[in-house]
Amino acid sequence: MVSLPNNPLKGRAAHMPLPEFAKYIPMRLSQEERNLLNILENTLHVSEYTDHVDVTSARRGIKSRRVLDGISEVLHIATGLAVASGHERSLLSEEAWKEVAAASNSPAKNLFRRKKHSQKKKKKHKKKEKNGNKSDHDNDVTVANGDEDTNNISFATRDPRDNAVLFQTMFEVGRRNKVLNPNQMRTTYGKLMYMLQDSQSPTVAKSIGFSLHKDMVLVAPYLAEHGAADILHDNRLIGATKYIRDRDGMTGERLDRKIVEQAVAEKCRLAQELVEEYAERTQLTAEDVQRCIDSISDAIAYVEANVAPVEQMLDYLEENFHPSGPREGFSLELRSSKSFSSSSFGNYGRYGLSAFGTSGSEGPTLSHTHSTQYVFVWQSLRLWAKVMRNMHKLWICADEDLLSTNASYNLCNTGQGLNRVQQCPKVRKIMGSLLHATQQEAGQAWVGLSVVHLGDRDVPNALVFIDKYTQIPRFLAPIVSFIHSIPELCKDERIHEYICEVFGSKERLKLEILTDYFKHGFDGSGDDGGSCIDGRLTSSWNWTSRIAKKKYYPALMMSGFQGFDGDFK
Repeated sequence: MVSLPNNPLKGRAAHMPLPEFAKYIPMRLSQEERNLLNILENTLHVSEYTDHVDVTSARRGIKSRRVLDGISEVLHIATGLAVASGHERSLLSEEAWKEVAAASNSPAKNLFRRKKHSQKKKKKHKKKEKNGNKSDHDNDVTVANGDEDTNNISFATRDPRDNAVLFQTMFEVGRRNKVLNPNQMRTTYGKLMYMLQDSQSPTVAKSIGFSLHKDMVLVAPYLAEHGAADILHDNRLIGATKYIRDRDGMTGERLDRKIVEQAVAEKCRLAQELVEEYAERTQLTAEDVQRCIDSISDAIAYVEANVAPVEQMLDYLEENFHPSGPREGFSLELRSSKSFSSSSFGNYGRYGLSAFGTSGSEGPTLSHTHSTQYVFVWQSLRLWAKVMRNMHKLWICADEDLLSTNASYNLCNTGQGLNRVQQCPKVRKIMGSLLHATQQEAGQAWVGLSVVHLGDRDVPNALVFIDKYTQIPRFLAPIVSFIHSIPELCKDERIHEYICEVFGSKERLKLEILTDYFKHGFDGSGDDGGSCIDGRLTSSWNWTSRIAKKKYYPALMMSGFQGFDGDFK
């Protein structure tokens, strides 16, 4: 039997200090950037980039040609949509427009155009000589000081290289928006990242003539660039960005409206003080300072909202189950029909090829006593809480790993179809530190494998990794919401009578769903073993696919449950 601590560690995952956290928080999109995002999303929806590029039949030379053709198509579609919008001036900030104008005068930028249109240039030159020193270009825009006549610039009449600022900004906005709103771009983000990944190849970048990559705009670097880094150490910023709950974190009951309104008013007051002070003493405008504060506030709210269901499930485990044995007949014991269990840690080869569950296994693949399963679930949830606290950092590191110029990818059939297998050193380092911290907190032997799959056949690259872990709140939040709603449901006499008849009481209904999840959400199903770090997540996601067959499913539907995965639009 696994030795258990007398008092299992109870508490919340540690918060990252605000100045450190701000290094990984993307800036909120401005109005110009939102216009660009709309064009980018429409471009990616019609593009078939990955369908044409990620094919096994293409030889090296042919694939390079496909990559270039695919990128060129995306750039031309984006340009066309930008011009067709009729609001080109509203797509970039004034600073960006100055860069666009400067690109028109750069000899390096115009080299390709001059070679491509040499005959046209000669005709224009003769016409210029005929008319004296007067310059009258039909298609090119001459900007003497770099910041004049930008109103006359049209993306349609310029070489793609001259529009580099437009494309770099557009793709950066897309990446930033995904970190800010993980529920968006669920069908297009992968296409965007794989295209940018290909563009990072030296051969492709040289052929394109400019880089499509631009560093993501993050709060801390942005503030430092504009001489406002001191705001991150201002104690008022904590109050101006704090997460205000409208429900009690433990019971789920709504808080008094006056208390919430007072907290909101105080938060707004502190934010206004910061805006007025730092807009006056720094290079930032009041609008820029407010956007920085809102960006931090958004990030904190996102983290708290995602951590809450994980920590609530951890509380449910500790409050309703005892580490040493079953309680009220609800046991977490597992019995596997397979020929191996998670105690066979020495032979890694037994544990399948995929943390996504491609093995097609049905039923538990782990054999655990109640005590072992309790610790297994506790350790898993504790690790997930830490991952949720560090999601912004993981997002930024995943972005850097995917777009690294130091590591290329291999297109392989991983058992899950064709995938780009690429090493993820930065993400691996963070996950290793989070896992180590969780193991230290447990104060006992780690149950199951401590293998973190990254850059292999299980989790091919950082994009797949980050997509897996954004699923955690999607399947835990509905469970927590349902349990919170049980008392409200039972106010209806007919529903209360049904629950008492089928389950015995509303308390036993709660224990029924918790026992089922803590057992079969961590039973290794969907994977040939399931005790590795990613296999636990796979088992939970596999559990959601069987929810309609559960005894408590009708009660779940009565609470307004509509599914776990959300909208893909």
